[in-house]
Order: sequence, then structure tokens, then C-alpha cells
Amino acid sequence: MKDHLNVLRRGLGLLLLLALLTGGSLQAQNLSSSELTPAQLDQVNPLIDIVLPRLYPIIAMDVSPSLGDATLINRINLVVALGMMDAAAPYHETAVGMYSRIPRLPESERDDRNINVAMLHAAYQALVGLLPQRELVWRDMLNDYGLDPADDSRDQTTPVGIGNIAGRGALEGRLRDGMNQLGNYQDNTGYMPVNSAYVLRDASRWQPGVRLQGAGVYTVQQFVTPQLANTEPVGAFDPREFRVAPPFASDPEDWSAYKGQADAVLEVSANLSDEQKLKAELFDNKILSLGLSFVHLAQVKNWSPADTVRGYFLKTAAAMDGSIVVWQEKARYDAVRPASAILHIYGDEPVTAWGGPGAGRREILASQWRSYLPEADHPEYPSGSTCGCYAQAQAVRRYAGSDELNWSVAYPAGSSRVEPGFTPAEDLTLPFATWTDFAQDCGQSRVWAGVHFQAAVEASADLCGGFGDLAYEYFQTLLDGSAPIRPDARALEVDPWLTTERAQAQTPVVVPPSTRPTPETCRAVSDSVYITAVNSGVECQALDTSGLGLLAGYLDAVKLTGELSLGVQICFRAGGSLLFFDESSSPPTIVQLTTYGVSEMVCGWINRPGTVMLMSSALDKFPGVDAPGNTIKPLSDCQVTASEHLSFRDAPGGQRYDIVIPPGDRLPAIARTAGSFKVRYQGNLGWVSADFVRAEGNCG
Repeated sequence: MKDHLNVLRRGLGLLLLLALLTGGSLQAQNLSSSELTPAQLDQVNPLIDIVLPRLYPIIAMDVSPSLGDATLINRINLVVALGMMDAAAPYHETAVGMYSRIPRLPESERDDRNINVAMLHAAYQALVGLLPQRELVWRDMLNDYGLDPADDSRDQTTPVGIGNIAGRGALEGRLRDGMNQLGNYQDNTGYMPVNSAYVLRDASRWQPGVRLQGAGVYTVQQFVTPQLANTEPVGAFDPREFRVAPPFASDPEDWSAYKGQADAVLEVSANLSDEQKLKAELFDNKILSLGLSFVHLAQVKNWSPADTVRGYFLKTAAAMDGSIVVWQEKARYDAVRPASAILHIYGDEPVTAWGGPGAGRREILASQWRSYLPEADHPEYPSGSTCGCYAQAQAVRRYAGSDELNWSVAYPAGSSRVEPGFTPAEDLTLPFATWTDFAQDCGQSRVWAGVHFQAAVEASADLCGGFGDLAYEYFQTLLDGSAPIRPDARALEVDPWLTTERAQAQTPVVVPPSTRPTPETCRAVSDSVYITAVNSGVECQALDTSGLGLLAGYLDAVKLTGELSLGVQICFRAGGSLLFFDESSSPPTIVQLTTYGVSEMVCGWINRPGTVMLMSSALDKFPGVDAPGNTIKPLSDCQVTASEHLSFRDAPGGQRYDIVIPPGDRLPAIARTAGSFKVRYQGNLGWVSADFVRAEGNCG
């Protein structure tokens, strides 16, 4: 019996790899009864041997041809696995269903055949509801194993009745969960991009791309399932309590950081190895990476059919829950993708990068640069793929009791889907010894693919393992029988942040519980100052008024040094405005922080060393000052033209750069003091004297 099961499993692996590595082109009818050799129902693992071989190719044909749209793939997998898991619950010593409560069966009826029949009928009911246009495929799925899809029994004492009840319960329980299944998963949030596919109005925000669908047919990207941010999670948590720090480097106002993260993507692009390219392709395919890695482990562990389904539900729930928070933050920040930023920075200037399939490293025009993989249909920050991998890795790590994975994927020479015939240059195997290795490579693969900046990967890596823990903790209550029956899922209230203007309101940054604790020096800095640090290597020191007397309205201050790359939230009990004395610049500058409220405190966020000062509320609209105390006024529509040779300085009246601006050059001005303009010249920000320029526009 075990030999027969192993043959089936090995056949499945070949079948799935063939379908997935060829772009999912395997037709559903290729999985009909004429080409499968049915085994006895007590000798199979229904999820691995029967359901997934039919479901995965249908997903590739009807849902996600690239197999990269994780939000839709995850939800379909979740509902199917949930129905199967709930169908197995009455045959377990303690387990209960999530959306159905069926009386426990006597031990004499808890055999593999009964459990498998119940799970297959549950899968059938869920699949017919999720993908009704493929009902013939799902009917054949039961017919192939001698089961009757027309048997509509609701008898809670028979496997067929139990499966029908559990499958429909899962489907109906999640039908109105916020994903808008009844509306064919269309956006119901009213999201509108600020940029068009052809004009980048705001270089910090997402720009939909244009995709070639076929010969001469192009489409413009749409934010895929933004309503996922309003979906009820499986785990017991409120998504609104989880936030990530803003993508500071995606704001072109900090031109050095903006250009720096784009240059880092170009550097990676120019030096891609065959291994990096294939890992990018592997993790872009959510079924091959997230799906078959779990299938491999289930086979190695020789889990029972019911335990396989439970693990599959758990890992899918963890990835889905993490995606809810990621989509919430994607909508909040609406951040620019690398391709748009690179074009904005360099235009038609030459850059060194990957030159396209088979071209390798070369110098090309920035306007012709393309990421190794197509950019996904949603804003950049944080990374959804990274989150899914870290959440799944932690959930399965808890379920299996070990970090071990020992999975590998072999690529014959020239088998790349992006560079067929070229990559890899020779046969290559990608090994993943542990789930830790799997998650880390998954995250970095998004940078190698050219579709994410490093900060987006790091934000998700820091956040998302915790969703694996939360999913596992809820799953355990289902397994031990302590979970109350779940009412049908309902969409969450809209994120409160989205009810106000983006530029006028900032949501509190809440550090997730999975991060390291705030250092003692920061927790005890003052009774009136509350600091939440993501990094552990942060030092905080309260300051008095000495040395700050030049600023009228000063109330309180705290100095922060050390490791701040992931950010620090600073909150003052008293109200007012926050100024930041930024010591990372030379000379130091003072800027006004964007503030938000947390529990009647005024708060701000920094990720660089310096001093945060609380100023009186009379300064709420204070535009900022430079180091000498000159008032800085931001400008939005101002151009200045050099009337003679101009010195380009690092601050008003400050040190000269090794740059001289010739007469007649016209420059965009973004800020001014009484005697100087802050301008952008040849990709650099600096100051010029107002006495030697002619100003046009709103330059007052």
C-alpha cells in the first residue's frame, strides 16, 4: 500500500513541475480519469494526490497565468483547505470546525477512508462555489474515485454528509469576508492612483505600468484586490494595530536617499548571477515556491491526509493574514516602484544594468531599463511576497516542530522562463536546507528581480513572522477544541487613516510585537516622553534648554543616537509641534516633523540620529529653519534662472560644492529663505543666492 502511495506522490511531483515550469499551460482535461490511475481511497492523500493536481492548473488558466497573484491564489487555497480541515474535525479526538460544528464520530469510524471521503466532498463543495465555471472538472474529481458529486446528503453521521456540510460552511463563512468574491474580486474601496501610466505627477507614489498582452494589445495595471486590506483575518488580531515605518527613501525630497536606493537596484541588476535569476523566478511563482515546498515537507514527514490538510490550511492562513496588513500599508503609502524612480532620476541618461533576456550586463538608456521580472499590480512598499514567505515559514516551523526543510529545485541548462536557452548556463540546483533560508532568499529575490527596494523587503521580514505565530495560536484552539464557533466573516471597517487626506493625517506607527523590545535607556528617558524603538541599539538622552535657546517656544527635547535604521517613534505628553535637529547632515539642519496623535500625545518618526524638540503649539504651521535659524519656506511651483555664474552651496551661505552653475540655466526651486533658494541641479540638491537669479512662478 505504501509503495503504491509513493508512486502516486512521485507522479504528482512530476505532473505539477511540468505544469508549473511550463507556465501552467497544462490543460485541465489532462487530469481526467483516463490519465490518472485511481487508488483505493484509504491509500491516498486527497489534498496532494487528488485536489491540488486539478486545482493548480485551473488557477494558472483562470486566475493567475503567471502564478504570481498571491492574494487570489491564497484565498482559493484557504477556503478549500478550510473546508477539508473542518470535514476532518469530527474524526479527531478534540478538533472542532471553524464554521461548522459536527458531532464527533465514534473511534470505530475514524478510518482513513471515511476521513478522505469527507474531505473530498468538502473540497468539491468549496471548489464549485469558488470556481463554478469548472464544475465539470470538480465533478470528475469525485467520479474518478467512485464518489457521487450529486449526493447532496446533510447527514452528520456519514462521510458524504459531513463533507458537504463542512465544505459549504467554509465557503459561506468566508463569502463576505471583505475580498468581494460576490463582486468577482473587484476593488470596492475606490482606490485611484495619483499617477497615470504615462505621466509621473508624484515621484513618491505608485505609477501603474503598461503591459503587452499580445501582438499589439496593451493594458494598464490596476491595483489588484486593494480590498484585501479590509478582509477579516483568520488569526485573532486587529490589522489596524500593525504598522510599518514610512518608506522614507521613496520621497524625492530626500534626493540623496531616493537616488541611492534606485542606484542600489541598478547595481544588483547589473550583476545578476544565474542563481539569483532563478530564485527570482522560483519565488515569483507562488504555487511552485509556497505550495510545493510544503508538499515536499508533508511527504518527507509522512503526515496523514488530515494532518497534511491542517498544515496546508495553517500555512495558507498565515500568508493570507500577513497579506492583509501588507495591503493595508501598501494602500497607506502608495509607494513608487523602482522602474518609475529610475526613469524619473535618469531619464535618457545611460546606466549600467541587465540589458534584457540573454543580453547580460551592458550600458543602456535608463528609459529602456526593465526589471528582470515584471512589476506586480500594486504599490511597492512593503513587500507582499516577502511577507508571505516569512509568515508561512514561521507557521510551518511551529507546526512541524523544526526549521528543517531540505527542499531543492533543479533547473536544467537553459530552462529559465525569462532567458530560455541562456539561463542557467549549465544545470543548476537551488537548495533550501531550512525555512529560514527559504524566507531570506524569498525576500532578497524581490530585489534581485528588480521589483522592490531593499527597505520594502526588510520591513516585511521584520513584521511578518509574527503572523505565522498568530495563525498557529488560533489553529491550536481549533485543534484542542477550545475555539468557539466562528460567525460568518465580515469585511473590516475602512482603515481610519484613509478617511482623511493623505497629506494631512498620519496613522500612528505601532511597532509589531515580534520586533525587539525598546532599549531600557529609551523606556526610562522621561515621564513625559514615550519612545518606541525598532532597533535594539538605540541610545536616548533627555536634554534641557541649554544650547537650544535660539529657538523661541522650546518645551522639551530628547537626543537619539546609535542604530536607528528601522526607525524610532517619539511621543510627548504635551501638545505642540516637533522639530528635528538632523545630525546626519553636514552641517546639521532643522526640519519640522510630520506629527500624528497617539493616546492624546503628539508623536513623530525618525530614522537618523539627532535631537527631537517639542515646540509650543503656536508653531503648528512653522515651516522649518536651517542651522543658523533662517526660516525655510517650501515651494511648489517656482523656477529660477541664473543671471550670472552661481556658486552651489550645501546650505544658505554655507560651503561651496565643486559645482558652478552657468548663466541662463533654469532650475526648479523647492524651498527658500530670505536670501537663498534651494534648487535641484544635475540630480543634486543645494542652495544658491537669491541676489543672482531671476525667479518665476510661485516663489514668494
